[in-house]
Amino acid sequence: MTKGLRLVIVILLLAVAGEVLLPMILSDIVAKGMRGLVGSEQVTATLTKRPALLMLGGNFDNITVNARQAKVDKLVFDDMSITLKDAQLDIGALITRRLVAFQSIGDVEIRGTVTQDELARYLNQTVKGIKNAVVDIQSDKIKASSSFSLGGFANVAVTLEGKIVGDGQKIKFVTDQFLLNNRMTGNLGGALLTEVSLVDLNKLPFHVNVRDIVMENGKVILYLDNRPH
Repeated sequence: MTKGLRLVIVILLLAVAGEVLLPMILSDIVAKGMRGLVGSEQVTATLTKRPALLMLGGNFDNITVNARQAKVDKLVFDDMSITLKDAQLDIGALITRRLVAFQSIGDVEIRGTVTQDELARYLNQTVKGIKNAVVDIQSDKIKASSSFSLGGFANVAVTLEGKIVGDGQKIKFVTDQFLLNNRMTGNLGGALLTEVSLVDLNKLPFHVNVRDIVMENGKVILYLDNRPH
């Protein structure tokens, strides 16, 4: 084997190794760096660029991040997937300090799932007067049953029926019906129970708006992106 041929083989091996190892190494760094941004310790990331060596310039065709038990504001998402297209990272900060610093991003798409158990936990912990809430999410409505404290003097059984809506940069649980002992009544809780704020989208690491909200049996799926609506 000639010296020139050996050099060509070495170059080819390095190129192949770069296509495989570089994306793996950078993806692992980004996954760890995103933990604080999405409020989760269970994060994976996949970075793509062809050829992969161009990643060293900080440019990526796609960055996909998946997180479990991601906490945004005070609400915990059972799972969250983030897709970033045409993203530019500070590659120096990424490699030397393990810091994920975005310099520019093209399209952003986020899909997040909130379970009925998490919504019940949220109501119990954040809405004053609500205790022992049980939430049932169906495709057409959300039903939350709980006891409600009236000024600390008495507890009454209440049922809220409504839906999750997007209002600007806020995600809210909006009550359509308020029942006391299964009977329609005035809203004893006032605005506190008419609209329950769930998530402030400004707390996300990316500027996005609500594209769609889908209620399924047992969960709500939020679709967010940065495209004009």
